[in-house]
Amino acid sequence: MFYNLTVLSLLPNRLGAVLPKLPATYETLAPNGKALGAFSCEFGMLNRFTFLSAYETLDALMADRAAKIEASDPYGIGGHLGSVEQTAFKPLSFMGDIEPGEYGPFYEIRTYTLAPNGLDETAEAWSKVVPRRNEMSKLLMVMGSIENGPQKMVHIWPYKTIEDRVKARGQAGKEGIWPPPGGSAHLTSLQSELFVATGFSDLK
Repeated sequence: MFYNLTVLSLLPNRLGAVLPKLPATYETLAPNGKALGAFSCEFGMLNRFTFLSAYETLDALMADRAAKIEASDPYGIGGHLGSVEQTAFKPLSFMGDIEPGEYGPFYEIRTYTLAPNGLDETAEAWSKVVPRRNEMSKLLMVMGSIENGPQKMVHIWPYKTIEDRVKARGQAGKEGIWPPPGGSAHLTSLQSELFVATGFSDLK
């Protein structure tokens, strides 16, 4: 499975005009794949929506991307968009597919940039502790980018409450499994943002 993250950044003061249009944006997001999630940024760069879609093949993902480039208003909110960013990912080897469900409504999306050729060793370190960390709070996905340029690793953590996040991270740190021992050696930058699932998202 391959995954595509689409980040739509709005111009200032456009939320009221855009919100009613976003369900249609979601429904037409991935004709050759499946839309999985739509999230609004709560803490981080505001006026941004992240959409997650899944594809059986990379060709299908790229076909949808090419169609979006050719369309005059691919997301139905063209007059309100400040920028669009898309990144394709492949799950790390120890991860299964994302199953839609009610895991949130809060979704922490963490984006790490890795040094060249650093993903394999990072994934190996993570694989040793993710099973235990997953018992504390669900890891929805961790995946590496397959784009040109610096490689990104994105991991997505859903939480019922902010307190659940604090509790799980505190316990993982107390046990010494998080951050994963040896898992930070190849990281060059780290970013964390908190999103909230929209009402029309398949990931709630």
